Amino acid sequence: MPRLSEAVKNDHAVVRRAYRRLAAERAKPDQFIWALDRYLIVDELIVVPALEYGESHGGPSFRRLSDDYDSITAKLRHMQNYDPQDPSFESALKAIWVDLEPHFREESELAALEEALSPSESETLGKKYENVKELLQKPYGPDGVPDERTLSAILDMSLQDLMVKLGVRWE
Repeated sequence: MPRLSEAVKNDHAVVRRAYRRLAAERAKPDQFIWALDRYLIVDELIVVPALEYGESHGGPSFRRLSDDYDSITAKLRHMQNYDPQDPSFESALKAIWVDLEPHFREESELAALEEALSPSESETLGKKYENVKELLQKPYGPDGVPDERTLSAILDMSLQDLMVKLGVRWE
């Protein structure tokens, strides 16, 4: 089972691939939107509480990470207003990357948190990360992207309601 930092880095790679593909092909943005949304949801449910736990036990401060979610999510919603062939689409997509790239870079330094955790705690968090990601993935067919109605419902759901629906608890 991967450690927490490995699970997060793997997800970063998925989002980067979806971003590059969308930027290059100007295809339908559903794959990128879902990869990024799923990442942000799992990150907020698993990584942010782990970072807060580590911080309360003498770990480094990662408050900026949770602030990134609002900005990235707002820019993602803005991008969804444009057709991929619209000239404004490219600038909206690049605006997301302006926030996302430093977020990935900062979060990839989870080594400081993992120093505060035992290897088994990190593996437990990595497993929890993968399990929540899988729970979000399951109902959506072969390409893994929910239909527009389902995606909207997930994105509009409060974090607490989503945690209840997914059966996720932070102990």
